[in-house]
Amino acid sequence: MSDAPTSERSARLLEGLNDPQRAAVTHDGGPLLVLAGAGSGKTRVLTHRLAWLVETGRAAAGEILAITFTNKAAEVMRGRVEMLLGHSTRGMWVMTFHSACARILRVEAEKLGYTRTYTIYDQSDSRRLIKQCIDELGLDSKRFTPAAMQRQISDAKNRLRTPADYSEIVGDYFERTVADVYALYEKSLVRMNAMDFD
Repeated sequence: MSDAPTSERSARLLEGLNDPQRAAVTHDGGPLLVLAGAGSGKTRVLTHRLAWLVETGRAAAGEILAITFTNKAAEVMRGRVEMLLGHSTRGMWVMTFHSACARILRVEAEKLGYTRTYTIYDQSDSRRLIKQCIDELGLDSKRFTPAAMQRQISDAKNRLRTPADYSEIVGDYFERTVADVYALYEKSLVRMNAMDFD
């Protein structure tokens, strides 16, 4: 942007906004819920808000997280903020929920026993590895199908149950078998430096 004083530049960020939009962009009192219909300017308000926070020094770019539903929306939002600021938004987290989680995991992977170059297994990769675990344990993959095992393991993970936790609550033979497969599956993931979506 120009060499205009910060107050002038921040005032320019409010140009063209109606009163409710301007109030949302300049809100200083904690969380704010913006409810509006399609085409009413919600994305415009958000992009102006992000630019205003940076321009007025209320937040550094690296202190901002903006979550979108799609990568395309993230690119559009980042581009608009950069256009408003007149410079790069390097450090600002404008991304999808999955991208944000993946970035955090890359930074913290070593605390979980992985390297930063881990891979993420999709559902078919995961099912293939579960099949290998079933075979390695000498189980009948027709009786204990990879799909059924995957559902049980996914459910356990979504309930934040580790293999050890899961093995403590199992009852019948099928669940005990799932516990064995789950334990081997998790060890195999770590050995292969891979994570799944659960």
